[in-house]
Amino acid sequence: MDFDLSEDQTAVMTALDSLLTRHRELPAAHRAARDYYDHALDAALVEAGFMDLARTPGYGALEAALMVDAVTRLPGVVEAAASALVAPQLGLDSSLRPLALINGDINKPQRFLPIAKIALIDTGDDVLLLDIKAGDVKPVESLFAYPYGRFITPPDLSRAKRLGSDKVEVLRQWSRVALAVECASAMQAAVSFTVQHVKHRRQFGRALGSFQTIQHRLAACEQIARGARLLALRAAASSDPIDAATAAAYAQQAVQKVLFDVHQFNGAMGMTTEHQLHFWSYRFRALQSELGGANANAIAAAELAWGST
Repeated sequence: MDFDLSEDQTAVMTALDSLLTRHRELPAAHRAARDYYDHALDAALVEAGFMDLARTPGYGALEAALMVDAVTRLPGVVEAAASALVAPQLGLDSSLRPLALINGDINKPQRFLPIAKIALIDTGDDVLLLDIKAGDVKPVESLFAYPYGRFITPPDLSRAKRLGSDKVEVLRQWSRVALAVECASAMQAAVSFTVQHVKHRRQFGRALGSFQTIQHRLAACEQIARGARLLALRAAASSDPIDAATAAAYAQQAVQKVLFDVHQFNGAMGMTTEHQLHFWSYRFRALQSELGGANANAIAAAELAWGST
């Protein structure tokens, strides 16, 4: 099951697809990299106004989520989810990006920190907006398909702008929506990549995809990825914090099943950086533990629905 887009949404996604076409293949020199940040695509998305969809009259968070969904399916990565989904809900100007979302220990390696100009920090009782200056951050090598970095010295949080305690739950809700969209889209891309692989990879004189057990398991993975996508889009459309926590918990819980199957059906190539699967599978593997992981988000959904006991 899926839903049809409106005329306006179709127009936006058609224009986006035309832009993304030029970025579906990585430069040859980067195809075996652990991760690839597509600076050219980042600039193109900003220039074309796609990062501002949630701020554009007649559009909103659902259209921004559809954009993030499409962008996350590419092998190259761009900081789009926080900028397009989280920042507008906090009333931040579109110029305040790229963003790094920080929850928990600020001194640990953080996703997108090496390219971020702003850090959005959840302190538990406030949201801090911290400018990142040249020389504040050093990149950290990681298996995950995102750029990671850490602060060279603990940042002086007294110089950060405080957004107020009323923004804490807003930040958490929309961080969950962003995570759910990114995770679902990366899973969908990994499954689609694997389906194409088993159509062409031959063993025992036949294509791997002709074996019924492989078809059944990949069909289950497809169902999981599509379910995660629909939950994520629902959370964006409804602006309901329960939907956001549910979408994040489901996506994070589903990762392990999809990760196992897509790697198994790509064989030994699925474990190397020469095979592009890692650009998606290690991406959603990284997302699996963010915001406390599936258990924390499931508990948040339960408490939002029924209260703390």
